Amino acid sequence: MAEIQLAVPELAHLKAAQDQSQLTALLDKIGAKTVEIVRKTPNLVSHEAVVSELNGFTSHADYSFLILQHAMGPKSRIFDEYRVDVATGERLETDFLEKATDSGTAPAPPSLADVIPASPVLPHPAPTRPTSQGFVSAWLDFYPANREQFEFRYLGQQKMDRRQTLVVAFAQKPASIQLPALIEYHQKTYKILMQGVAWIDPAEFRILRLRSDLLYVPAEVPLHQLSVDIHFAQISIVDVPSPQWLPTRVVITSNLAGSTLRERHTYSNYRLFRTRSKIVLK
Repeated sequence: MAEIQLAVPELAHLKAAQDQSQLTALLDKIGAKTVEIVRKTPNLVSHEAVVSELNGFTSHADYSFLILQHAMGPKSRIFDEYRVDVATGERLETDFLEKATDSGTAPAPPSLADVIPASPVLPHPAPTRPTSQGFVSAWLDFYPANREQFEFRYLGQQKMDRRQTLVVAFAQKPASIQLPALIEYHQKTYKILMQGVAWIDPAEFRILRLRSDLLYVPAEVPLHQLSVDIHFAQISIVDVPSPQWLPTRVVITSNLAGSTLRERHTYSNYRLFRTRSKIVLK
């Protein structure tokens, strides 16, 4: 526990659990809540403001951030995320994700039921555009069909952001993970593994905050740090009958080959994503 608290300073005031007797029941309740959230989440779009700091240089950009569900095989649906530059209309990172999936770098799971998370894509850092995606689906690690890909540990209770929470640690199993995170370095794509901590609402069993850090990096990639801190909140959306549980703030800190990159993503103005089409006769 002392090592965990040293690695994750936010756990400094944790009231540690004495045993793991509550773990299975807790994971079942969190899993049931994720199933409910998935069923109630429509296709959405939001405003995303990103501030990037790299080697003393700061940049700011605005994006339309799309959250879409679509089928991936006869038994699975996937949460996918798309980012469109408001200034240029350029669609970012999705092409890389599709290319990696098509090439077999990010294999589609053959037998997962219901919902799987989109694989985070972490290209080589560049201050002119965001380097990451996969925030909305991060909590799907706790989805019942995905639990076998992780090791879990109940850490205890903690007051966080003036709220009482239950704290659960997780780590990806190298032999079981279906959609690992990807990093692009020197025109090559590598798989990396993650571990982390989730703070849970003890009444509703929703994930309030989720922090993940590196578990494994290939020796060829000089990635020395990758920390992702995601804050979730209940959001009411026009024309959506039930409140949604969505990210409002994400902070990513990475160190690749000695360069430290810090990105702050802020999400606002969530709304239904609608498409329009018309038939043109020639």
